[in-house]
Amino acid sequence: MTKPTDYDDHASFSAPIEDLQVRIAFLDELVEQLNTQLALQTQEIADLKKQMQLLYQRVEASDLSEGIAPFDPNTNKPPHY
Repeated sequence: MTKPTDYDDHASFSAPIEDLQVRIAFLDELVEQLNTQLALQTQEIADLKKQMQLLYQRVEASDLSEGIAPFDPNTNKPPHY
């Protein structure tokens, strides 16, 4: 009579342990996917920062006043005045 009790105890402990092992395997895979995605996003952010720096340098280096006439509020009144 002791063997069925031991078997039941083993079966009752085996199922939760297997469930935990499956969950751990799933979480390991999920962490790996998130790590890969994070690495890709970090690289993309670094590339975008470089592009922004280049754009800022181009804007600062260009002379924006060439094609823009100075604004005089006395002579250039809006149409609704």
